[in-house]
Amino acid sequence: MFGISCLNGRRPDARLFPVLLAATLLGAAAFAAPESIPMKVVPEGAVLQQPAARAETSVSFPGSCTFLVQPPTASWTNIAALAFDITWPADAPTNAQVLIHLRDWDFFWYQHLVPGFLKTGQVSHCQVDFSPTAQGWTAQGHHGTWNLRALMQPKEVGIRVFSDSRFSGTCQIGGVSGTPRIETAPPFIRNVRANTDKLPRFAKFELTFELPDRYPDPFDAEQVLVYADFKAPDGHTIRVDGFYGCSYYRQKSAAEESIVPQGPPYWRVRFCPVTNGVYQYTLHAQDTLGETNWGPASFEAVSTNALGFARVSKADPRFFEYDNGTYCFPIGQNIRSAFDTRMDEKFPWTQRWMEGPSAYERYFDQMQKHRENIVEIWSAAWSLGLEWTPRMPGYHGIGQFNTINAWMMDTVLDSAERTGVRINFVIHNHGKFGTLDDAEWDFNPLNVKNGGYLDRPEEYFSDPRALKSFRKLMRYIVARWGYSTQIFAWQLWSELDLTGSKHGNHMQPEVTDWHKLMGRSIRDMDPYDHLITTHVCGDYTHQNRAILQIPEIDFAAVDAYHDSGDPLHIVTLMNRTAEFNNAFGKPVMITEFGGSPFAASVKHLGETLHGGLWASTAVPLGGAPMFWWWQLIDEENFYPTFAAVGRFMAGEDRRAPDMLTTTPELLINDVPVQGLAVQCLKGADRAFGWIYRAAAFTTTDPTGSPEMTGVVLKLNNMAPGKFAIEFWDTIAGKAVAQISLRSRDGVLTVGVPAFARDIAFKVKLAK
Repeated sequence: MFGISCLNGRRPDARLFPVLLAATLLGAAAFAAPESIPMKVVPEGAVLQQPAARAETSVSFPGSCTFLVQPPTASWTNIAALAFDITWPADAPTNAQVLIHLRDWDFFWYQHLVPGFLKTGQVSHCQVDFSPTAQGWTAQGHHGTWNLRALMQPKEVGIRVFSDSRFSGTCQIGGVSGTPRIETAPPFIRNVRANTDKLPRFAKFELTFELPDRYPDPFDAEQVLVYADFKAPDGHTIRVDGFYGCSYYRQKSAAEESIVPQGPPYWRVRFCPVTNGVYQYTLHAQDTLGETNWGPASFEAVSTNALGFARVSKADPRFFEYDNGTYCFPIGQNIRSAFDTRMDEKFPWTQRWMEGPSAYERYFDQMQKHRENIVEIWSAAWSLGLEWTPRMPGYHGIGQFNTINAWMMDTVLDSAERTGVRINFVIHNHGKFGTLDDAEWDFNPLNVKNGGYLDRPEEYFSDPRALKSFRKLMRYIVARWGYSTQIFAWQLWSELDLTGSKHGNHMQPEVTDWHKLMGRSIRDMDPYDHLITTHVCGDYTHQNRAILQIPEIDFAAVDAYHDSGDPLHIVTLMNRTAEFNNAFGKPVMITEFGGSPFAASVKHLGETLHGGLWASTAVPLGGAPMFWWWQLIDEENFYPTFAAVGRFMAGEDRRAPDMLTTTPELLINDVPVQGLAVQCLKGADRAFGWIYRAAAFTTTDPTGSPEMTGVVLKLNNMAPGKFAIEFWDTIAGKAVAQISLRSRDGVLTVGVPAFARDIAFKVKLAK
């Protein structure tokens, strides 16, 4: 109707523009005209010149001159139109044009060419439509679409005059003002698209739709509340929050990868059907101007052999299981972020290139190939975080979430779903709210020194504003990724014991209370009841018993680092970790291990990985410990160790309260064998074990260890009947002997095949 134009002579009635704007965009009938907001301008490059209501600059064409506009506030989101006057000399070129440009808060460029030419010897009155639905704005260097968030604290707004004719003179600009936006209509929901109308149970059902583009903070439920009600086949209703997002695409080169906007922003709802049958759904949107609904519509969920979500086992709460009843044995690694600068510090002999989250696709492919099924990923400032200081690209402070990183996390989760890898999703790393190790508190936007409201990081656990902020963050995380069965758990903290400004802060009552309160909040907003955990560094001695006891924490997560020169000290730590935590009736996962926190030799790390993985089959931990030095796994090809243990545990089930750690006898000629150890988890009808020579893991003798022969394994307190016994080569990951024997008076005695360093076994009562 009006677009962007330069008008000569009389300026249009200032009262008419907002009326037409609102009538066109919102369908409003009539309302009072707002007062224009005066703005100041300054010629580009005039570093010593203060912005003023009117500015003049010398021009030398062919070329251009640019005036930068300074708004009266930090945000342009309330500006519907920009008006200004340009005085063009009588002897100036007749083909001069005006271009408006805006560089948004992520430095992405939008521009609009004003139709027509400046009239010489006259004042041109220009009006530019800045509304989110304005036509004619084009993206440069990306494929994003003009939208409201382009107006959120833009880095630069400029008015450029240009011509290809020869001219030297002056250009004046003045009368710069903004017309406030007026909203009167209730929200709408339109252009609803479902990804399918039939899908397997536990798969993703997704709705994409449009709302009015008028929310400066679309993540704030008090500004706009979007959700869907899903009526399940049994009649009960599940509420799922919607979320705002933006689309991007990835550009990769040998040196870097960049993420570029693509298309308009969107609203989505993601839902996971957990039962078969027809689901009906209705969309809802509510803001300060009203509310609206869309629907109902329906889709059908059909049978599948999918495992479902991970749960704590009902039969044996030391372990995990899936919704379909299958035993869950997590085996995988910690890939905190795609790249770790400490690798170059500890292992400098390889040239490594900085990688972005696209590297997870490569990692997950290898993990799937080698039977790994779990990974830990952090939502950190340097990788996949959602909120942090605006001094870092993509971030805009607390509450304004990083849509670039959110999109990248979508791609990571897509790869996880394709490969079957489950994600232990870490919400906060300790450095964000700590002044101790890896301190990042000085950059945290909640810090009063950065304009926030917390004097000390430990206040995060009790300040009402901080509690509200965390709920807002979790609401978005659950809405966007909670649908996925590949989310193993929400891990609230990594290394909770390093938060605050002094050691031991995690033992304070308010930290326990925080976990209770936030755990309940997540339960309320997560319709799928994902597992919830929190984590401490070092080892199990750092754990807070009070937190372990609360029902809001489903399992414990802990490190198992050590400074011992013995790579198999990990086995001792695993046993102590299990013994300490099993008393709480919950699983425990070691989510970081690998020598000391400051690494070790590659040989040491390879040996401790081997020992930790094989011992995990016979220790009552929730799963295998998760190795920290993930780039070493890739570079040194430690993957086969995971594959070997994965094959050993395939189809096995350790859920049984009588499965306890025991020490079988290892005999040669009825005499206990010196220098030989065994780790064993045993019940009356089954056993899993790992026999090893500890000295063989520390020797530097290139000839290795001589084979041991004649060893006899003696298991007591076994059920009567015939047992199937398998011995496994721990390097090849395959059975080397299969034996069938009957127990005698509760004792099972079996000869161990010859081995040099270690050998694994499993024993099962034949059915």
